Amino acid sequence: MKKSRKSNFIKYIALFLMMAVLMGLATSCGEATQVVKSEGMEITLSKEYKKATLANATWYYTSPDGLAMGIRSKKDDVEKSGLEANSVQDYAEAYIKANSIPGSPKVKTKGNYVYFKYNRKVSGTDYSYLNCVYDNDDEFWLVSFACYKELYSSYEKDFFESADSVVFDK
Repeated sequence: MKKSRKSNFIKYIALFLMMAVLMGLATSCGEATQVVKSEGMEITLSKEYKKATLANATWYYTSPDGLAMGIRSKKDDVEKSGLEANSVQDYAEAYIKANSIPGSPKVKTKGNYVYFKYNRKVSGTDYSYLNCVYDNDDEFWLVSFACYKELYSSYEKDFFESADSVVFDK
């Protein structure tokens, strides 16, 4: 009988410790993100991203392996520039054409946005990009993620999780 009690006690302690470790991991995972707010939009990014500055970007963050940025374009300004963009799909296709993005990437729909992926060599280094485009009332938002091409497959899930987190003020 004594051995059985001791065995059960050890099992309970082990179970308690395992639960404590799992709770700690769950808590630390939640702390590994940050909410970025800019011009009426919010996105959740990994804490590895640090705020930086880039001309023409509404917000811009860099990490050791890449970047995330958002560009807000008022629909009136898009129209005045001569681009025809009656939908988020049109805007994405116009953006691809206007920026001479290689490989004519296909625009696909996911949830409340469209996206396209491509690769580009910059200063001798290959990068992979995921660009997501949102329609919010009188504006379009382009949210772009980029990293070294050889790391893209390990970051793509995180990029899409961030893209899925985008919300706009009402």
